[in-house]
Amino acid sequence: MHELLLLGQVPVGQHEQLLKIIAGVAGMDPVRVTERHLIFRPKRTPTSKDAPIGASQGVQNEQLQLLQGQQKGEMFYVQLVGELVEPLSDDESDVPHMDRMNGTLEQSSRWNVAGEDLDPDGPPYLWSLCFYDLPEVSGRRTATSRMISQVEIIGGDAMGFMDAMGYRYLSEYALEGHRVIHNNVIILLHRLLRAPGRRRSKGDASAHSLHDQMRVVSLNTVPDFESWTPTDPSGTYLLQASVRVQDGSKPESMTIATNELDTLKEMMKGVVELGAAERLSMDTRVR
Repeated sequence: MHELLLLGQVPVGQHEQLLKIIAGVAGMDPVRVTERHLIFRPKRTPTSKDAPIGASQGVQNEQLQLLQGQQKGEMFYVQLVGELVEPLSDDESDVPHMDRMNGTLEQSSRWNVAGEDLDPDGPPYLWSLCFYDLPEVSGRRTATSRMISQVEIIGGDAMGFMDAMGYRYLSEYALEGHRVIHNNVIILLHRLLRAPGRRRSKGDASAHSLHDQMRVVSLNTVPDFESWTPTDPSGTYLLQASVRVQDGSKPESMTIATNELDTLKEMMKGVVELGAAERLSMDTRVR
């Protein structure tokens, strides 16, 4: 899957005004979004381009190769991304929400990816294993383009799986904001938050065992986000407009996505300046 996106900075004083503007553009009430992003790095560098990665099933093996970037002989940081599940009242059960994989509207966020009713006493997050490739050289395209992969996690020991796959926990941050959908464009007004009191030296991080990681990170509890601080001290928000294309090898699909982003960019002129991101600022390769 390919993702095309535009980004723009929004001063904290303009946040409420812009939230109303994008709600008007999309014709829908903004949906609050809170996500935890757990960053993992490979435990070791691959010795060869064709090194096996330990999956026992062919389909699974292909997915993991994509996540690990083995097809390029490079290793990448990957993330476990958990979107906080907000409980709905009976009156809200028919309100559409966004499918995080495809950016499409679904009927009710009471349902998980397996189509089963969410357990009100179960984990408060919907978790995905996410890989974001280094963005492509833009060329003539006006938007940033990158390959992404998201695998929904519907059960099991996610931290144990990451350890068995050859990854170790590195750090964590949170995303808070609001999301609306305009045609095929996902508009996300958000900022990033840094977890308090989790800094440690590089040497200490590499020595942590899976047991130590589990004591620091719990996937089933909600941290006190009030104690987390914005990564930007000024509190600046980021407006991200993105379109996801299932098959990025089809020029016509990429052109349609780019045109939709360009149309939104024109609509937002004078409100916020949207543009392509600096390619290397989104580099996810392990150095």
